[in-house]
Amino acid sequence: MKRSQRFLAGLLGTILLLGCTAQATIIDSGTDTEKIQIIGQIETLAPTAEPESVVSEATNAVTVTPEPIIISEPPTPEPTEVPTEVPTPTEVPTATPEPTATPEPNRSKAEQFCTLAESFLDTEYHRGGTDPETGFDPGGFVYYCLNAVGVKVRHKTSKGYSENEDWQRVDDMDDLEPGDLCFFMTPGNENVNCVCIYLGNDRILYPSSGEGKVITNKITGNYWTEAFVFARRVF
Repeated sequence: MKRSQRFLAGLLGTILLLGCTAQATIIDSGTDTEKIQIIGQIETLAPTAEPESVVSEATNAVTVTPEPIIISEPPTPEPTEVPTEVPTPTEVPTATPEPTATPEPNRSKAEQFCTLAESFLDTEYHRGGTDPETGFDPGGFVYYCLNAVGVKVRHKTSKGYSENEDWQRVDDMDDLEPGDLCFFMTPGNENVNCVCIYLGNDRILYPSSGEGKVITNKITGNYWTEAFVFARRVF
């Protein structure tokens, strides 16, 4: 019986696949005498056919590799070279140099010079002498005192010192300052023959051949005012 049922199930499957319509049929199971009668009508709907125009994706599909979409970036603009403006040089006004003022005399050094010279008051006069031990003449006296305060000079005569143009010339006796060298041309001479150190207050200091020593004198008298040539400002 079970065999007949299996056979029947297989047959029904075949009928369904073939889309057939069956009437009541008696099926012989083969060896058994038992018969199965199928009554009625069995209809199986045939599968709807796919349109012929449809191509099976499994068999006929063509695989198309899509081309990569390239998104082109906008081109980077080339930098435009802008010429660098050359700055117009600004004219710097040339500073007008201020007039050079006449340097103030070194009064401290001049005072040292006068103080030192005055310390040799009454020192012996000696023609051509250049030191306190042997005595002085006018040129040697100036030579010794200048070098003693740091002004290096060579030993010269009174006329020789008057020709030193590195020292400021003073032509008026009213403009004299302490420390100035005063040059005189005494009667009977054609050139400067005496140099004296001006101490201030109309006083001069010098070695006198007539007195035989270093002395001071006033220059306000006619003798000195007439003999005065000019002076030189060392300091």
